[in-house]
Amino acid sequence: MSNFKIIFLTVFIVAAVFGFLTFAGIIKIGGSSSTTTTVQGTVNIWGTVDSRAMATFVSDFNTHNADIHVTYQQKDASTFDQTFVEAIASGNPPDLVLLPNNLVWRFQNKLTHIPFASLSAQTFQTTFVGSANIFTTTDGTLAVPFAADPLVMYYNRDLLQSAGIAQPPATWTAFLDTIPKLAKKTSDLSITTAATAMGTYKNIAHPKDILALLFMESGSNFLTTNNGSFVVDFGPVAGVGKNDAAIAATNFFMGFSDPLKSIYTWNAGEPTDRNLFIQSNLAYYFGTASELPVIHAQNPNLNFGIALPPQGAKGTPMTTGAIYGFGIPKSAPNQLLSYTATTILAGAQAQTALTADLQANASLMPVRRDVLAQKPTSDPYLGFLFDATLIQRSWLDPNPIFSDQVLSDFISTITSSVLTVDQALAKVATQLAALGGSQ
Repeated sequence: MSNFKIIFLTVFIVAAVFGFLTFAGIIKIGGSSSTTTTVQGTVNIWGTVDSRAMATFVSDFNTHNADIHVTYQQKDASTFDQTFVEAIASGNPPDLVLLPNNLVWRFQNKLTHIPFASLSAQTFQTTFVGSANIFTTTDGTLAVPFAADPLVMYYNRDLLQSAGIAQPPATWTAFLDTIPKLAKKTSDLSITTAATAMGTYKNIAHPKDILALLFMESGSNFLTTNNGSFVVDFGPVAGVGKNDAAIAATNFFMGFSDPLKSIYTWNAGEPTDRNLFIQSNLAYYFGTASELPVIHAQNPNLNFGIALPPQGAKGTPMTTGAIYGFGIPKSAPNQLLSYTATTILAGAQAQTALTADLQANASLMPVRRDVLAQKPTSDPYLGFLFDATLIQRSWLDPNPIFSDQVLSDFISTITSSVLTVDQALAKVATQLAALGGSQ
């Protein structure tokens, strides 16, 4: 091996024991001199997470860790790719990036691969939730998991109760049965109260996640990898040239915007779904855990609850959503300092602090299994959100900005009857596969 590789591996092997003990909560960083680590310095973190959601956590971390000080800079998600690449090219990269799962594929060649010799596969699997596996490779991990943001179903209690619906539907079959009871329309099919937001793209906050969930519940991995290659998986193929499971998932999504169907309740002319929900004119809103404080703040009088998205008739309960991990840029100036910081940031002590912050801000969910096992009892939502985090699944996104356009066009071509569903599926599969090949 080259001298660089020998030094690099030595650094991570030295950090491995320390990292394992920190993950396990055996080593507490900060406090008295007898418990502090000899690794010291300031770690600058870049990410797209709202800085307000990180402020309390960062402040608490710096209060309790005397040797390692962290700073967090929020970057624009739409330009993060370019900003990060330019920083690497200029020799001024951050020490860590707080990486969402939809940028894993894009940045895999720009991040240090942490070998299993430093963070073993067994430790990773037993410490973190299953959706964190999105960060792993065949020989290590691209990022150390930090937090999750599962997709959930917000529902308006008043609208459901007025329609005689006592509980939010747990299955898609039950969900369909409630739509005609909740949707209010005029004689010319103008929608006055919408039941749910599906069947369009641009006026829905999380269309990609909803589509991913429907595909995954149909038996698809949606967007994944196989032996390091990007794969578009639309589920079991039922016939030559066709995929009945993917077609059924697509038709289900599109049905809510079809004026000829009894479940018609949404169209491209409606306001954005979250705004309509906050205004109490949408019965079901598919949003993320991190939106809870926003919804509370914008309408404190809104009578709503949270449930899992409806499930298929068969299979294990699941949802989807974002998961975030700390990645180390290959050109980070102090690899040992960066790695040590990740072990503390994702350790039991820090994740417990994140949980305390959640009870005040209800932002991102912890991803350690031991922390999720300690459900908060003082908040009506957090125990449920912890359960949602445990069953969350993640998927790869080859390029978030361009895949948004591809999937938006996918929906538009079906709506305008330019392509049939199976033709549109074939086209979008080709386009997404091409994005996966152009890192």
